[in-house]
Amino acid sequence: MKHETALGSKPDKKVIATAIQRYLDANGLARKDLIREHLSKSSIEKLFQGDFTERTLNKVEGILKTSFRAPSPTPGETADRSVGGYVFDAVEYLQGDYLCVRPMFATPANFNAYLITISWSDELKCLVFEEKSRFDGKYRQTGTVHIPFGTSYMNLVSASAGNVRTILLSLPDSDDMMRGIISTLSNPKGSVYIPVAAPIVLRKLRKAEEPELGIIAEHHRSHGEYQSWLATVLTEEFGIFAVPQAPAQRKTSAVAKP
Repeated sequence: MKHETALGSKPDKKVIATAIQRYLDANGLARKDLIREHLSKSSIEKLFQGDFTERTLNKVEGILKTSFRAPSPTPGETADRSVGGYVFDAVEYLQGDYLCVRPMFATPANFNAYLITISWSDELKCLVFEEKSRFDGKYRQTGTVHIPFGTSYMNLVSASAGNVRTILLSLPDSDDMMRGIISTLSNPKGSVYIPVAAPIVLRKLRKAEEPELGIIAEHHRSHGEYQSWLATVLTEEFGIFAVPQAPAQRKTSAVAKP
């Protein structure tokens, strides 16, 4: 069963919105003809932007007496080899909403917490992800999920205008936790960009769970818990930051013998 019914990702929703528009055009109807007491003009406008819930779609389908949903993935449907060639049945359990926590790049003692939704895209024929509820919304990312055969890791990959960001994660453990490393460009100010890598964790949300989001400063009640999660990336070797020892340090270590 797909996450959030079978509506899929935002690109899938836009496909549904396009199908509704074509139906209206073919039957001499306008968008305003969908407005009802229980279906506002703003909801209709959002629908055609690909931003709608299953409840809104149910209302539109009831008015037009037509279904616009894409068929569910065929059992055994396979993703392209470029993303790992995985079978839908084998990765269906990865779908859902996740709490994502990572250090702030400019102030690592504070954490950035937001949501990531993973779902199957009927259009792209693979798993996709979408970031939500980021306080720094202009950096929000969407992309594809790559799962290399024979490993216990997966990659969330996004690319835009030549920039590529990767999040390399372990597959979920018994606590639905994924741990790994994010690699991207940091933009501390103006036109200054610096490559950065940091630990990152994703934890699948339980039904109706509402985690603490936004900037998690050191005094925040969730800071300690989030910090303990991030610490396990290194302590449990879900990632390694390979930093060579400086020559002076090596020399000091060699001389300092008991």
